Amino acid sequence: MTISLLSSGTFPYLMGTTSSFFVVFLLAALASMFSERSGVVNLGVEGYMTIGALTFAITTNKLYSGSDWTQVVGFLTAFIVAGIFSLLHIFASLKLKCDQIISGTAINLLAQGIGLFVVTSGVIGDPTKIDTFSFKISLDSNDIFTIYLIISMIIIAVMGIYFSLTRTGKRHIAAGENPNALEAAGISVLKYRFWCVMLSSAIAGIAGAFYVMNRTSGSFYGSVNGFGFLGLAIMIAGQWRIKFITLFSAIFALFFAIADVLPVMVTSFPQGDWVKALPFIFSLIAMMAISRMSKPPAASGVPYDKSAR
Repeated sequence: MTISLLSSGTFPYLMGTTSSFFVVFLLAALASMFSERSGVVNLGVEGYMTIGALTFAITTNKLYSGSDWTQVVGFLTAFIVAGIFSLLHIFASLKLKCDQIISGTAINLLAQGIGLFVVTSGVIGDPTKIDTFSFKISLDSNDIFTIYLIISMIIIAVMGIYFSLTRTGKRHIAAGENPNALEAAGISVLKYRFWCVMLSSAIAGIAGAFYVMNRTSGSFYGSVNGFGFLGLAIMIAGQWRIKFITLFSAIFALFFAIADVLPVMVTSFPQGDWVKALPFIFSLIAMMAISRMSKPPAASGVPYDKSAR
């Protein structure tokens, strides 16, 4: 087993692959965090990513006119539709005060069913996938610095400013840590949670769109292959903090990229699905190691009842 002599070209490829994983992991994890910091567990991130990916693929497929910049319209559509789709979870968790885990699981199952039905029905064309006919929009030939990375960095900066420097961000945190105190100050906890869950789901929709462009070469096959659940794992590993979530997104992305690139980097490397399973095993080990230290928002997952104060 020897290292490939093409390593000079392999390293940029590794970095490009890492970048493609990073943007999806990061947005999925940030979407999860945004909701949980308000006190609502949004286990349906996988489902919102699926809806976002489906919407993005259909929009770009129908609007494509030779320019890859039609993706921008697809991003906006994915953002809006995923946000609207979250009304199901909002109604169940905030209005009916259902178990948020069960509600999120139902969202995932429903979205998966919709995604697979639309793709396999062939209403858009090929009954195995929906093509966007688009390519990555990149600033370099190795797809390291892409528009997806730029958008992700902007979202990180905006969220950081929002939580650290704005009154609304402080109230957002209070909704997840001490909702009774927030309500006592005359501020509606349910109103904050409503918008936080909707924005969280909308961001997950963009993550789904990024998945299509970065991980399946511009085609949607009916699902996002568990990337939403990996986002939840990264959020927990990152302790619901933006800087740590960003760090763990990069670490997870590197491990997944290595599993992708390893057969290219090393000649005569044994092939098989077990190689692609390695990052998931790493994720499981990391979760087991960190779970004992996890400190989620105090009111996360607890339905808020104003009359019970």
